[in-house]
Amino acid sequence: MLKKIVLFKLLKKHFKLRDAFAILIGIINEKEIIKLPKLNRNIYLRKNCKDLETFEEIFLTNLYNTQLPFEPKTIVDAGANVGLASLFFKLKYPNSDIVAVEIESNNAKVIKKNTNGFSNFELIEKAMYNKKSFFKIEDPYNATNSFQIREVNENEKYDIESVTLDEIITTKNWDTIDILKIDIEGAEKQLFESNYENWLPKTKVIMIETHDRMLPKCSYTVMKTINEFNFILYTTTEGTLIYFNLSLMTLKF
Repeated sequence: MLKKIVLFKLLKKHFKLRDAFAILIGIINEKEIIKLPKLNRNIYLRKNCKDLETFEEIFLTNLYNTQLPFEPKTIVDAGANVGLASLFFKLKYPNSDIVAVEIESNNAKVIKKNTNGFSNFELIEKAMYNKKSFFKIEDPYNATNSFQIREVNENEKYDIESVTLDEIITTKNWDTIDILKIDIEGAEKQLFESNYENWLPKTKVIMIETHDRMLPKCSYTVMKTINEFNFILYTTTEGTLIYFNLSLMTLKF
């Protein structure tokens, strides 16, 4: 009973009373489709997957719930999985324009369900990378939230191609990326190794999980590159580093 009460209190931080109760009942009964009466939408959490674990990380441990000194308008959700981070951002910042990037087709199908009806939302089924490239998708951990990419020659058989942050900025005609959330299972190393000179100084907030266990020196590469610009490590959450670009915002301490 105590666990249910605690869970309900955590859910009420993000959802109206009736929706929080609906999610609580849905989680207890392992529902794959949870209907939210106040929001008039559904949350989709597949069984025998990592979807519920991801939901708990985002909405219960507050992975991305950081107080910002401005209202973000442009958001990139790189490594969107099943769209729960995009859902969180859209509920918190309803006027934001969100681009979600995901490599795995079954995850992408669930993203479309979890973000159904959102305005100013785009799903790109490509791999976030630092250049034009082609990849095979691999699942070394046999999980639905840890797919990795392996670069191949474009003449070889490939599963997916890349998209760059510069392409997104240009296509969307954005001046800045207000929030860049990155959870791309090791590919962050290449993202911060080269071709970052244009998009990085235009990024206000970076929320990133690094994966040294998958690819050595991910953390080192990310921090080394970020330190070339006027970023500070503002805070950390459960497994995520959150950086603020002081050149693009004013903080009051």
